Amino acid sequence: MIFTVGNIHAQRRFFDGRSEIGAHAGVSGYNGDLSHSFDAKSLHLAGGLYYKYTMNSFFSYRLQASYLKIQGTDEGDPTYGLRNLTFQTSILELGNMFEFNFQPFGTNTHDKTWSPYFLTGLNAFWFDPTRLENTDINLRNLRTERQKNKYSRLQPSIPIGFGIKAISLRRRKGEGVWIFGLEGCWRKTFTDNLDDVNRSYPDYQTMVDKQNITSAQYSHAQTLNGNPSFNSNTMRGDTHLKDWYYSFALTLAFRIHAGSCPEMR
Repeated sequence: MIFTVGNIHAQRRFFDGRSEIGAHAGVSGYNGDLSHSFDAKSLHLAGGLYYKYTMNSFFSYRLQASYLKIQGTDEGDPTYGLRNLTFQTSILELGNMFEFNFQPFGTNTHDKTWSPYFLTGLNAFWFDPTRLENTDINLRNLRTERQKNKYSRLQPSIPIGFGIKAISLRRRKGEGVWIFGLEGCWRKTFTDNLDDVNRSYPDYQTMVDKQNITSAQYSHAQTLNGNPSFNSNTMRGDTHLKDWYYSFALTLAFRIHAGSCPEMR
């Protein structure tokens, strides 16, 4: 038996490692009962670190820890200014997310060197709202809507994001690569208490009698400016709409390891 080998040669086809360590930095904001219009001054710096594992040319898993800050206020709004409600809170977030690339990206030499992508998953976050102008006033502890129990500060959210990323050209075989990008991510929450505004006004005098004068004043915050309290059950927040928070960020990651494997043709 004779074996004929024709046009067979060994080539080296280089594959990047699958693990990345990265960071993101940008700004964060919120949408809820106290976000009456977009105001760039309400945005805050945000950032974090992440680990990403690339499963194939289209899918990646990302584990991410982030710090964000959000705020909202009635001040200056012609419709809601009288209420005088304000808040701010830091957000600590643990992200459990998947990325889907819209074109093959970054796992072999035939993939694209850039790609837009979609991002989603299930996150957990912690928050604790205070007054915007006085962080010593913890709104949750005051039970400003006369809640029987304080609402939980630990909540889930669903991230919905889009971005674009590119991979740098490797200078030498066996080196890792840098990946950089731009991303926007919105978090759908299941709480209406990010801003401590949810339901209707409780009776002012009942709050004074059953809780304390401070709780009553920051529930009916217009009284801090000398205005009368609202009637009991007057709408304070929209119970049908849950709060959102979001971020826009630059991303930079290093793909930790690069190796090579032979390909026979």
